[in-house]
Parts: sequence; structure tokens; C-alpha cells
Amino acid sequence: MDKGALTFYRGCTPVVDAQYDLKGDRSPTEVIVKALAEAAGVDPLELPPLNEFVDCDALDSLFKEHDGAKDADAILTFRMENWNVFIRADGRIRVCDGTQPTDPEPVFDPSTA
Repeated sequence: MDKGALTFYRGCTPVVDAQYDLKGDRSPTEVIVKALAEAAGVDPLELPPLNEFVDCDALDSLFKEHDGAKDADAILTFRMENWNVFIRADGRIRVCDGTQPTDPEPVFDPSTA
């Protein structure tokens, strides 16, 4: 791990890992919705509106600003019902089940940063 690297810890069980690519055709918000639907085992249209939990325009704008930079230390986290969502500027997304506690561990493996 890089000295001084930003590390967030989770106390919940990861259930879905996803990746967004700002040069791709889907925004971070779209990838998050798909990941949440996969975690919940439902169609994305069955989820409550994501805007009830996070400002989607601000989220997309924040990560567009970093343009997927591998060395950017931007992490955003929010909770949607039982799901804890973590997003990194390098494009990684992790959805964890907040009802399944675990011992604290880094959200993202620092060796893959």
C-alpha cells in the first residue's frame, strides 16, 4: 500500500463489484443502478429512484472530473436501503450488504489501486 494512500474500511459483506469507464457509454450512476439491481436480484426499474439517496448529477460530475485517474483519491459512499455503495475515481464500484456485518476490511484491495 502506498504510504499516505486513502483507505476506507467497510464492516459489511461485498456482494457485487462493478466498473465504470468514463470513456464508455454508461455513466457511473447507470453502472451503480445496474450493480444495485444485481445485488438485490431485481430489475433496475424495480429499485427506488437513486436520486432519493444521492445526487446523481453531482456524483457523475464528481467522477467525470477525475476522468478515471488511477492515482485519484476520490471515494464516495452512500447507503440505499440495506446496501452500502462505494465508488472510487478509478472506476471501481462495490456494493455491500449492510445486513451482513463483517470485521472491518478495506473496501477496495489496496494492492490493486
